[in-house]
Amino acid sequence: MNREQRVMVISTQKSGTHLMQELMLELGFKMVGVPRPGPHTVPRFDEEQSLAIGAQVLSKVDYDEFAGLRGTAAFEERAREAWAAMVWHWQRQLGQRVVNRYGRTRYEYAEHIATNPHLSYSRFADTPPGLCWIFHELDIERVDGTFLSEWVETGCPPLIFNYRDPRDAVVSMINFLEGRTKEGYGNFFEADIFSAILQSKPTWEEKIDYALRDRAFLARDQFEKALWLLNHPNVCKVRYEDLVGPQGGGSRERQLDAVNRVLTHIGSGRDAEEVAGRVYNPDAWSFYKGRSGGWRERFTERNTARFTEQFGDLIEQYGYE
Repeated sequence: MNREQRVMVISTQKSGTHLMQELMLELGFKMVGVPRPGPHTVPRFDEEQSLAIGAQVLSKVDYDEFAGLRGTAAFEERAREAWAAMVWHWQRQLGQRVVNRYGRTRYEYAEHIATNPHLSYSRFADTPPGLCWIFHELDIERVDGTFLSEWVETGCPPLIFNYRDPRDAVVSMINFLEGRTKEGYGNFFEADIFSAILQSKPTWEEKIDYALRDRAFLARDQFEKALWLLNHPNVCKVRYEDLVGPQGGGSRERQLDAVNRVLTHIGSGRDAEEVAGRVYNPDAWSFYKGRSGGWRERFTERNTARFTEQFGDLIEQYGYE
């Protein structure tokens, strides 16, 4: 990995985000964004890196005070606050649904900590290197245009778009929201609402029918909003069905091809054969069965007809005819 590099992965919900995380961890990156923090995934910064973050977030007066605390517990605490402010600032800049998922306190966190009036003018290239930012969407109607301009002009960060058969994503989301994964359905506040609704439906047909009908249902619009990523020539596209490999019902050949395309896209010199075997991790907290084509066991004829009527064009565009 180029230590000065930053990478961004947009992985639609229930499309194998954990696979992309394992791949990026293997390549030496640490995680920022939607993945659940863990001891081996979150970034750790040394003193100089923390000072660089502080310079981005804090005013000159506050930065000087911060720098004067070096070597103390107070410095470490202020450093954590400055990094958190930078993260939540970029969540907002990138149009993430912070209020729905984490509450307004997180949305406003940067405003309470950041005192540098120029923070909003900073570039993504000013964020710490060696990180992989993973989000479930990059809605072109919500993201700050200055980020898009930077990406168009520089090609950085390299963008990777990970997706899955939308029908499998629906079934996986229902399993997830009904708590069938190892550690429940995560910490998105909005998930509590849909979990209760789904558990009130007695049959799979009713659950799927509801998921297809409710425009607010989690991830329902994610494939439409990601069409620009699917079609942009400078975005590396990766399908769950390819990345999952033989352990998840795919093929080794397609897995190697997918991993190699990612390595090429980010400029890594790692060998795909060496890396691919470390991608599949059934111990990931959000993992359930991880199979492809499971929708055929759950969709009734009625569900299939409704899905085709509403999303048939998307299936075609994503290549799942």
